Amino acid sequence: MRNTPFLLAVVLALGLSAPTVGVDAAKIKKCQDAEGKWHYGDRAADACARSKIIELSDQGLRTKVIDAPMTDEEVQNRATDQAEAEAERKRAAEQARRDRQLLATYGHENDIKFIRDRKLAQLESSIAATTETVKPLRAALKRMEAEAAGITTKGKKVPQQLTTQILKTRQQIVRHEAATDKRRNEQDAIRQQADADLQRYRELKADPAHSSASTTKTP
Repeated sequence: MRNTPFLLAVVLALGLSAPTVGVDAAKIKKCQDAEGKWHYGDRAADACARSKIIELSDQGLRTKVIDAPMTDEEVQNRATDQAEAEAERKRAAEQARRDRQLLATYGHENDIKFIRDRKLAQLESSIAATTETVKPLRAALKRMEAEAAGITTKGKKVPQQLTTQILKTRQQIVRHEAATDKRRNEQDAIRQQADADLQRYRELKADPAHSSASTTKTP
């Protein structure tokens, strides 16, 4: 910046245009550096690169203020705020879509309970069938393990065929038990989802702004 404090003081005191020293009187600028020192001239000083710049008229009146550039932290904070705002907007839009679907799908909260109970019953039937399948497998495994133990007790080597059959039977039991555990987890998930749907459905029905939407079909 062309530092001309004395010249600017004369211009401001006399209300005269600056002499021909290359300064644009209509765009005199001032700024304060990090150390608090003021700079005046026709261009912003390098020392004010991170400060706001004030443009003055030849009468010393403020005509324009150029904000200081944001710091890296401010830029990051703004980006974070924008990301959070966008995430909230998407969450609200998704919730609104789910609400419309919930009201369009169920005419009464008992419908939610009915669907829940039907799904639970189907899974329970599958669990019962798996349990019945495992029973003979366990019995067969017990017999084969007893046979293998008897052979070992006599100091003989267990035939490879028997060893293989024992291994396969154990694997079958493990698979069936895993399937049962999976269905139990599915039942828990169904109960939790139904509870959440019931609570939300009741909230929507209690709100006049939403209760009328129950006849609206979700596209």
